[in-house]
Amino acid sequence: MWWLRLALVFTVFLPFLAHACDQVDRQQCKEDLGELVTYRTTAIERAFGELVSVLPEKIAIKFVGPKDIEYKRYSRKVAYDLEQETLIIPRYLLSTRMPKPLRASGSYWPFYQNELYRETFPVILAVDNALWGAYLQEAAQDRGLTWPHLSCGSVDLAQRLPCEMLVEGIGEHLTAGRRQMVNLNRLDRIWPQDFEAFSQRVWRKEDPRYLEVQRYGGWMLVKPLIDEFGVPHALYYIAQTPFVLQDNNLKASAVNYQARARAWYETEQQRKRIHKAELSGLQSTATVD
Repeated sequence: MWWLRLALVFTVFLPFLAHACDQVDRQQCKEDLGELVTYRTTAIERAFGELVSVLPEKIAIKFVGPKDIEYKRYSRKVAYDLEQETLIIPRYLLSTRMPKPLRASGSYWPFYQNELYRETFPVILAVDNALWGAYLQEAAQDRGLTWPHLSCGSVDLAQRLPCEMLVEGIGEHLTAGRRQMVNLNRLDRIWPQDFEAFSQRVWRKEDPRYLEVQRYGGWMLVKPLIDEFGVPHALYYIAQTPFVLQDNNLKASAVNYQARARAWYETEQQRKRIHKAELSGLQSTATVD
């Protein structure tokens, strides 16, 4: 496939293929960033398959500066504004370094598998994060929810940490160039079965034990769903289904969450098979007529 060949060429020559936009022609800079967004959208679908149809047919791009509300609202970051169905890009990024030619950004993984790429082109990671955010926000909104889920902002550890596990687990799978190594014999550490006892030992979010549950526990929670459903369907389900601690047992809660996801996916697949059969029947009838 041509984009795989391009990725190989890009790997060899990347250090010499970078340019900063010319600030004299700001309109051209805006067009380049818009083209970059298009290439990264294509890269996502090439890497993970077609996304579930929750995104608007067309997403606008709005460039903002310090005087704009969105500039402060999104902390000077590239972000998706759900109400406006618009990708917000701070204008200071008009001078950021971008790959040249821009079509080199049409391959997803090279920018996550090499530290030099990430350091040279941080705008690509920022755009990817905003595009995934758009997908997750739109999917969550279909169920009357927000993404991240509201419990991520809770002061209650039992509500906040399970929510953060979903966010962290998704992030690891979408950006990690290598698979995580997790000792399955120590699930008691990343999925505490006595969450109350765990919470009494953890005093702050920077505690290594907290981060271990957040990162590795989230990775193990999300991994089977992505492996079985693929990224688009797994993220669609996760966005619409908060992870909630039950009976003070994080391990049992995670296993139940995964079981419910599998039941949902089987129902979705059955619904699609029925719909396909119905369409096939209608087409057969039309042919006979």
